[in-house]
Amino acid sequence: MNNIDRKKIGIEMLFASMSSVTSQANGLTAMETVERLCEQPRGMRAKFAQIVNSGIKIVTGDPSIDVESYLNEDIKELAEYPVTADTMERLLPFFEWLMEIQRQNSLEMDKSRYSLNDVASHMERTSGEFLRTYSNISGQSISFVRRGDCIVMQAQERMWGRVSLVFPEVVTKFSGTFPLVGFLFWIDAEYRDGRYFFSFIVDVEFGSTDNRKRSLQDRNWIKLTFESTRPHMEFNALDYGKTLAESGKCGHDFIDGWCSEIVFKESVIGADSLSEKEKELLPAARIFKIAYQIAQIEQNGELDSSNDMHISDKVLETLENRYKFNRFETLFKSTGEDELYNKLSDAMEAWSCSDFEETSKKIHEFSMLLREKENADAVRPLYKKLTGLMRECTAEFNGKSALFATYPEAAGKMRASIEPQLNSMGFDGEFPHYRRRRGKKGEYISVITADVGEHPVNGRMQYRFELSAAVKKLKTDENGTYLAAGMPFEETTAEDCRSVSAKNAKFTEMGGIYDGIAAVINVDVFDGVKTDDDEPEDNVSILNRFVRVASDSMKGKKSPRWYRKMRKASFIKPKHELTFGSAVLKYMPLGLYLTVLLTAVYLVCDRLFVVADYIPQLTGSVAIAIALAVGLLVVWLCSVCAIRSKKKRIWRY
Repeated sequence: MNNIDRKKIGIEMLFASMSSVTSQANGLTAMETVERLCEQPRGMRAKFAQIVNSGIKIVTGDPSIDVESYLNEDIKELAEYPVTADTMERLLPFFEWLMEIQRQNSLEMDKSRYSLNDVASHMERTSGEFLRTYSNISGQSISFVRRGDCIVMQAQERMWGRVSLVFPEVVTKFSGTFPLVGFLFWIDAEYRDGRYFFSFIVDVEFGSTDNRKRSLQDRNWIKLTFESTRPHMEFNALDYGKTLAESGKCGHDFIDGWCSEIVFKESVIGADSLSEKEKELLPAARIFKIAYQIAQIEQNGELDSSNDMHISDKVLETLENRYKFNRFETLFKSTGEDELYNKLSDAMEAWSCSDFEETSKKIHEFSMLLREKENADAVRPLYKKLTGLMRECTAEFNGKSALFATYPEAAGKMRASIEPQLNSMGFDGEFPHYRRRRGKKGEYISVITADVGEHPVNGRMQYRFELSAAVKKLKTDENGTYLAAGMPFEETTAEDCRSVSAKNAKFTEMGGIYDGIAAVINVDVFDGVKTDDDEPEDNVSILNRFVRVASDSMKGKKSPRWYRKMRKASFIKPKHELTFGSAVLKYMPLGLYLTVLLTAVYLVCDRLFVVADYIPQLTGSVAIAIALAVGLLVVWLCSVCAIRSKKKRIWRY
């Protein structure tokens, strides 16, 4: 069985993380690389010399790293006499050494993957695909337990379920203890004479060591080697659509979370282990996931739309498969989103012509159009239908989980605390969404679960709950039914008002990411797990205080001083918070209108009777200057009042 050389891979990973020049993606020979470097400006040469010297210092001078057998005399000389901007030619032996390591790693990895694929082909299809896909995700949390004469490899539990690989009739010389918990680095495997041979390299150190150094160190590494008969997969699928919905996610947040879960699920267990309904929605999940990522990067100013973007192979595969792509047509056109569908159709046509640049451009246009429609609250029908399909395709999963079974208990504690107060204030609804109507205004409060699916500490699961609130102007149809954005008032939530323009709605997050404060509820995960630690206290009262602030603000009252102080001290400021500059721009037309009006009044009065005869100092230029000053003063006063009023209210959007 081929055993991968961890330290040799670590050397490659170390230098690849420092610069693209020292990565395998360089694509040049050692001589060509040095020649290119020598042609660079002095400043760039000096910067690269510093990078190389730093990497060499790590592999030669760090006492926690022993790679002496991998170094040659040239590398040791560079460690003793570092390279400078004027001695780039001395790097030729370094690149020859590094590229030889990269070549050897490539050969060893290819052999290892070929052998592992051969092993997977002899296993049952879904089990083999899980072994194959999971081996490509390094750094994943993993655990091994003994079950009689079996060893069970358990992947980290996710919202979509738990998956394990059972190795029966194990024969091993491993003398360590179980359970074995750590992070997967590599899997070597071999099949011969009806037996399966495995070697797992696992990092069992849970610390803050630099990841670039970790693979080069010797401490806390385990190599678990054994042989067994035919392995098989055990999979318990959980209803992650229900979990997301119960946690208060809806609209963009629900779809984004759902897409992330199913895309990762497919990357771990393979498409064969997905249900038929999941397979149908997987292409849409890939498209929406990449669209949200692109729109977010663009919003942060990190994306240049003129450049080719990284579009994942899975997205391109979706565009390439006309049958899969045609499923989008019904989804988009039935909800009136022909424009969005046409952008994807153009991307498909560009990809069929092998025009990657145009494909990237069209997907970028789709992403930005989707974000634009979100902000204008114009994709509600599409999102409602898509959310329904996503929940429906996971409703068949009813697996139980010691981890996620704790959520109903935490939600029950939160509901028991907050619901009586909401009901006393006139709010109706079911956890986590509540609403009340006052006149032609709809008022909403939603409890949002901030953390879902984190691993327990000392046998306890900790959930964080936050609050969002909104006010929406309602309309009535011919039957007198109150509507919010075209939907019955009873079906809308605070989260639905997030993307509505501030002219018709107000939205805020209280105790969310901007304030850094949330209600915390602790739940025991496993029966019988007790520690000597003090029992942590639940903190649910903070949301009750936020409910009172939100209700008062909906009635026009200013927020209390303690809330304003907390918000002022917030370490994250919302992007849409009103600033003095934006307030000035908002009231500038009013100031201009007042200036023109006062100037017109002066001209009319001067025509009817000569103003200078009564007020000699009030000449035309002076009158215009006074009108302009009054206009600017009004703009300033209105802006100051708006800022002060904004600071005393809870609304952020």
